[in-house]
Amino acid sequence: MPMSMCSRCKRLYPLGSRCEPCASAGAKRREQKRKHTRPSAWARGYNADYRKARAAILAANPVCSICNARPAATADHIVPLSRGGTNEMRNLRPACGPCNFSRGNRAA
Repeated sequence: MPMSMCSRCKRLYPLGSRCEPCASAGAKRREQKRKHTRPSAWARGYNADYRKARAAILAANPVCSICNARPAATADHIVPLSRGGTNEMRNLRPACGPCNFSRGNRAA
């Protein structure tokens, strides 16, 4: 019977890409990941009000307000939605992608 080495644990087993314990553990991880997917942008609060405010912010100031070096492509929440912030104009500022994404959900 031809034997093969598991690509994960390096144990020998009959032909295939992974041994049975590693294959079932991988299937379990994929199922858990599928169950914990991120909600849609709309469900997270990025609705029509946000899109209108974002367009106004970027039209008024096309330069990132954090680094003042790159063009702004996003509207950054000063107080993130996940921490009780809103989509009001006073809670948004123009930001480039790297500055906005590096902040995560930290306030100010």
